[in-house]
Order: sequence, then C-alpha cells, then structure tokens
Amino acid sequence: MNKTTQTLLSGMAALFLLSACGGGSGGTASGGKGPNSENRTTAFKSMMPDFSAMGKMVKGETEYDAEKFKSLAASFDEMSKEPFKHFTSDGEGRDGDALPNIWSDPTGYKAVEDGFHAAVANLTDKAQGGNLEEIKVAYGEVGASCKACHDTYRRPK
Repeated sequence: MNKTTQTLLSGMAALFLLSACGGGSGGTASGGKGPNSENRTTAFKSMMPDFSAMGKMVKGETEYDAEKFKSLAASFDEMSKEPFKHFTSDGEGRDGDALPNIWSDPTGYKAVEDGFHAAVANLTDKAQGGNLEEIKVAYGEVGASCKACHDTYRRPK
C-alpha cells in the first residue's frame, strides 16, 4: 500500500471512529438527544469494533486474516442497517448531532445513505474475494461515505 493510500485510510478510520454518526455525550447546542438519536448513537457505536478491526488489518497494524476479515465484513454489513431504522426526528431540537437539513432534504440524505449501503455491500463483496488491495479501496470508500454524510448532515464536533 502506498503512503498516500495508507494516510487516507488512517484518516478516514480515525474520523469514523471519533464521530460514530450519532456520537457525542448526549447534548448539543440545540437541545440534546431524544430516544431516536440515542438509538442511532447506540447502533452506530455497535458497528465500530468490526470496522476498527478491519481497519487494523487494512492498515497492516494486525495480520490480514482473510477468513476473519470476511466474518467482520459480514457482521458490519448486517449491523450497518440498524442505525438507519432510527433516522426520524425526535423534534423539539432533540435530534442529537443531526442537522435540520437531514429532515428538510430527504432526497439528498437518502442518496448519501444509499451510497453508504452500496459502499458497505462492495466491502463485503471484496472481502469474500480476499484480494487485500481491492479490500483496502473498498474500506476507504466506506470511510468516505461516512464522511460525506457527516460533512452535510451532522453537526460539527
């Protein structure tokens, strides 16, 4: 893996780990979290151990184990669907870190969400093939899809 790719993957993994989509400690300037926001946070955080473990293999921090990676990718794929069941407004400013445009721009948000799901499916597919170079690219695409959503629909940290 070249240095640029490694730097990009490391940065995306760190961004994803630190922000975990619904993240935070429960409060925002707009009124904190309601139950939907809390459920989103919990669901996103439950995905992180698998994403992190895959990232360590992708970055060479741990030995690449094709079978373990396949298992992690399949688990991540399954868990990645759960947070989106909770993307409805809690109202009264209790939407955690979700910006108001997530509710006022449902078409744009849906496109970003669909992009995330497509990236996760591609990662799962590449994991089944076992080609580490292809996996690295697919892993980076998942991180980029997370960042795309955060940049547009999530309150900056």
